Amino acid sequence: MSLDRFPMIAGRAAIALAILLPLSAYGYEFRLVPSLAAREEYNSNLFFTNQDQLDTWRTTVTPGLEAAGKTERLDAALSGNVSQLWYSADSGLDDWNFDAKGRIAYRFTPVFRVSGTGQYGKSSIPDRFFETTGVVVGAIASYRQYYTALAEYSPSEKALASLSYAFERLDYPDRPLQGGDTHAAGLGFSYNLSRFARETKARLDLGFGRGLYEGLTVNNYKLTVGVSRSVHELWSAQVNVGGRYTTSQFDILGVRQETNDTGWVGDASLVYTGEFTNASFTFSSNIAPAYSSSGAVLRTAAVLNLSRRLLHELSGTFAAGYYWNRADAGQFSYRNVDDQSARLRPGLQWKATKDIVLDAAYQYSWYDNKVAGGGKAVQNVFYAGVNLSHPFFE
Repeated sequence: MSLDRFPMIAGRAAIALAILLPLSAYGYEFRLVPSLAAREEYNSNLFFTNQDQLDTWRTTVTPGLEAAGKTERLDAALSGNVSQLWYSADSGLDDWNFDAKGRIAYRFTPVFRVSGTGQYGKSSIPDRFFETTGVVVGAIASYRQYYTALAEYSPSEKALASLSYAFERLDYPDRPLQGGDTHAAGLGFSYNLSRFARETKARLDLGFGRGLYEGLTVNNYKLTVGVSRSVHELWSAQVNVGGRYTTSQFDILGVRQETNDTGWVGDASLVYTGEFTNASFTFSSNIAPAYSSSGAVLRTAAVLNLSRRLLHELSGTFAAGYYWNRADAGQFSYRNVDDQSARLRPGLQWKATKDIVLDAAYQYSWYDNKVAGGGKAVQNVFYAGVNLSHPFFE
C-alpha cells in the first residue's frame, strides 16, 4: 500500500493536537491515551462465496493514539490508528489500513450549541461494511471520508430546533467497484409534551439527500413525524415514520433519463440501561448508498445489541443484525439489487485491569444475493483479542 496520504493526515493531526495540549496548562480536563491492540481471527469464508471458499487466519496489530480536551464550553477529541494485517492463506492479501477521527462541540450560550465530526480512513477488509449495511465488497481497498455538522437552538425549555449536514465520499482506486459522494441535510424540531404525557417529546424532521455517482444523481426528499418517551429511568423508546420522494437522473449514451419513486421511511429504537444489563434495538428503512455498485438502494435494517455483566469485570455480549438492500434497475441504481444478510455474534469481554481488556467471540453470518443466485453464502468467524491502553494527564 502507498503511504503518500499519511503526511497530510499527520500534519492535520499535529495541528489539532497542538490546540488540545494547552488546555491542560489552564487547568482544564485533558487526556492522552496511547493504545495497542492485537487480534487473532479464523474466517471460514473470507469473501462470502458459495464455491471455492477461502478460509484463513488473520492476524491484526493496531497501535493507536487519542487526545481529548474539555472545558466548560468546549469538548474536542482526536484519535487515529494504523493496522497491519497478515493472512495465512495468501500473503498477497496482507495490507496496511488506517483510520483517523475527530470531534468538536462548542456551546456559545446556554441555548445554542454547535458540533462536528470528521473521519478519514482506508480499509481492505472484505466485510468492512457488513456490520452496518450487510454489504460485502471484497478485498478491494477503499478510502472513505465522512464529515458531519450540527447546530442546536433551544428557544424555550420545552422546544429544540436543529440543523444538520453530513458528507460522505467513498473512493475505490482500483476498479471494478465505483464510489461516489453523498450529501445529507436535515431540519428538525422537537417539543416536550410533559403537559399531556410525562417524559414524552414530539418530533418533526425534514430531510434532503443527494447521491452523486458515475453517470447517476439520486435526490431523496423525506418528511417524518415521531415521538420519543422515557418510560422510566431504565427504558426509553423513539419512533419516526414518514414518506419519501426520490428522483434519479441517469446519463445513458449522452442522453439524460429521469425516474421518480415514492415510499415510506422510518426508524425506531428501544434502549434499556440497567445496573448489570444494557440493551438496544434499532430498526430503519431509507434510501442509502449501495457501497458495492454505482447508485443507491432501499436499505432496511434491524440491529440488536446486548451486554450483561456476569462477574465484577467479566461481561457477556450478544449482537445480531438483519439487512435487506434492494433496488430495481433504473429506479435509483443502474442494475437490479436484491441481497439479504444476517449475523449473530455471542462473545465475552474481560477487563483484566484498568488498562487491559480481553475479548473473544464467535460470529455466524450469511449473505444471499438474489440477483446472482446460488443461494446463501455462510461465514463462520472465531476471534480473540487484547487491547492495551493507558491514559496520561488525567
